[in-house]
Amino acid sequence: MEVTLKELLPAAYRNHKAILHFNIHTLEDIEGVIEAGYELNLPVIVACTPRVLNTLGGRSIVGVYRSLADYCNTPIVLHLDHTIELKDIWKAISAGFTSVMIDGSRLPYEENVKLTTTVVEVSRAAGVSVEGEIGAVPGREDDAKEYKGALTEPEVAYSFVLDTNIDALAVAIGTAHGFYKEPPELDFERLERISRGVNIPLVLHGGTGIPISDIKKAISLGISKVNIGTELLALVTKTYREVSELNYDALDIVKEGRNKLKERVKELLLEIEG
Repeated sequence: MEVTLKELLPAAYRNHKAILHFNIHTLEDIEGVIEAGYELNLPVIVACTPRVLNTLGGRSIVGVYRSLADYCNTPIVLHLDHTIELKDIWKAISAGFTSVMIDGSRLPYEENVKLTTTVVEVSRAAGVSVEGEIGAVPGREDDAKEYKGALTEPEVAYSFVLDTNIDALAVAIGTAHGFYKEPPELDFERLERISRGVNIPLVLHGGTGIPISDIKKAISLGISKVNIGTELLALVTKTYREVSELNYDALDIVKEGRNKLKERVKELLLEIEG
């Protein structure tokens, strides 16, 4: 079932639950994520970055997504992650994505508001939900440059939500994109203050490698969407390399990569749900 973040996240927010967002890099990854959600009867968010959108093609991504989501009775979102260019937002909306993230977090506040508001106005007319970001999660996201980031200020987050009317807010509380050398120390007090002020679903980026206990605590304090991507890309890449060394053909390699990803997605869904 195709849904938007606006249809999916408010109930999770009210009930102190979270929906997991999985970044995909191949069309087979889409199958693995959706099949995992379907088999466990749990909603999932299939997401990709602009680089993946432009490499695989919006029509191909949406075609695979719809062929599976329309078959499922579980809610499935198709989300464009960490987008800084409006042309990529428009491309995703035109192709049939149900949700987009506009990331103006590295811009001055007024410019972030202007950019995000533009996306909200167009997306709402198309029935597409919008995630914005204030503060900035450090690290390297896909083909973007390394960024140090800055933690989200609760008062600024409150103003940003009022000024933009977004559906979900990505916050920076100590996580980072990529693998961690050591488990991060999340600023739960800051998260609680943000959640108390903005009263909309919050998003945790950089979910790879965060202890499940910390993720669950963050969920109890207002996180309603948890993004996981780095570990899945690493897992599939490692699987492709290992299977190819066994002299299997291309179909065996692709099948094993999809199955490994699906298994890991199911593990993560059960860990968060349990």
